[in-house]
Amino acid sequence: MGAKTMNMILAIAVAVFMLHGTDAAEYTVGDNLGWTIPPGGAATYAAWAAAHSLVVNDILAFNFEVGEQDLALVTKEDFDACNTAEPLVVFKEPGEFQFLKEGTFYLTCTFAGHCTKGQKIALYFAPTASPSPAPSPSQSQSADDADEQYAAAVKFVSKKEYGFKKIIPATIKSL
Repeated sequence: MGAKTMNMILAIAVAVFMLHGTDAAEYTVGDNLGWTIPPGGAATYAAWAAAHSLVVNDILAFNFEVGEQDLALVTKEDFDACNTAEPLVVFKEPGEFQFLKEGTFYLTCTFAGHCTKGQKIALYFAPTASPSPAPSPSQSQSADDADEQYAAAVKFVSKKEYGFKKIIPATIKSL
């Protein structure tokens, strides 16, 4: 092999290593249940989230049947009220998502009745190492300022920033 080919292979290997990171854990949301209307209601996904210590860069697989569920990022207020009319972003296909920012992400399904039947999850991602200190919020912060900070605190692969990125489609096992 020529020097150019070896350099290209090395560059690709380094890029793949940096993309996946060494400290990222991988989980399937809902384990064998996947992402669906849970038989135990909202407590099912709340218990799943409580049982996992998630950190920035972890990868979560959301497995579901296309056309029967979706995955939407919503605000806390919309999460609490199961308001899916204006999600921040919606994914119509299953996949693996890497969460890039510290904080709580509120995810649900936008199909009618799914959120109220428990298909929603709040996931907190802790920092991986000693992060640089965040600036303290202003005492006179308005609701609009808080919304702007929330939008800026998340990052997505596209030009919009949502705090996580879809990395690959999830594998759906046939039953």
